[in-house]
Amino acid sequence: MEEVLQQEISRTDPETKAPAVQKQKNSKGVVIARIAVYAVLILYSLWILAPFLVIIVTSLTTNAEYGAAEGYIWFPKTPSFEGYQRLFTDDPFMYNGIPSLLRGFFNTMWITLIPLFSMLIQSLLVAYVYARYNFPCKNLLFIITVSLMFIPLGAFGFVGYMFYQNIGWTEGGAAVLPLIVPGLFAGAGTVFFLRPYVEGINKEIIEAAEIDGMGFWRVFFSIIIPLSKPALVAQFIFGFVGGYNNYSGALMYLNDNDELWTLQISLQQLIGYLSTSEEGDYNFQCATALMSMLPLIALYIGCQKFFIEGISFGGGKE
Repeated sequence: MEEVLQQEISRTDPETKAPAVQKQKNSKGVVIARIAVYAVLILYSLWILAPFLVIIVTSLTTNAEYGAAEGYIWFPKTPSFEGYQRLFTDDPFMYNGIPSLLRGFFNTMWITLIPLFSMLIQSLLVAYVYARYNFPCKNLLFIITVSLMFIPLGAFGFVGYMFYQNIGWTEGGAAVLPLIVPGLFAGAGTVFFLRPYVEGINKEIIEAAEIDGMGFWRVFFSIIIPLSKPALVAQFIFGFVGGYNNYSGALMYLNDNDELWTLQISLQQLIGYLSTSEEGDYNFQCATALMSMLPLIALYIGCQKFFIEGISFGGGKE
């Protein structure tokens, strides 16, 4: 009888009902906040993806339909791959039967990847030494290394060109060396990023390997590099995007050498030529721009998991 009476009091007592009502209000507030956040994210995503939609639709629209349209074309009446086909047939900068965009892509790959791989390995090596060993003036040297990040290297572009010109690196095939050789060495920003990650690697693993007789280099290649893969992938994406989109440096040294044109030079030359056409060739221009973006999109999709792990410093904590 007392239990029944207590339950009846609990249902009618406003003090006992208050927590339940407050909890219900809080849950409604959380739901409303989530809806607002998702709405903002969806609108922002649409804002970001709108230019890609315009490029895709325009690349599939014929010049005749585009010229006759009075407003924006949301989807072409007769989708056509004419713009993509012309990449391989009507390229005015085609060299030895190879479209300029394709030639520029392959040139960009080896000009970017050779120094990038070298820079990543050397930067990880420097970061490992800073994180693992104590030596005189260690902190001072690291401060000097980090301070290099604040130097505006773009301001020294003309000075660098004069230097490379004096040693004969601006003529013929040697013109590609200024884009490769400086990037072969460790980068200050990459060292700064990798050091905390290497410091988070379990030291007991390294000590056990050293007790088993592993030397410095074997520890570095067998333990440090595999455990640092997420951080390396993140830095690889940053470095690759920078090299892939490098236009000013390539223009300075390779503009007069058609064989060594990178993708950005080929893209600018091709779009500049098409923009002077009477028809506009908008489908050709958009198809060219879209094809040049596909490698970066594929790279990010393929490496997204490692990229997120790398920038969150989560893969190597003890």
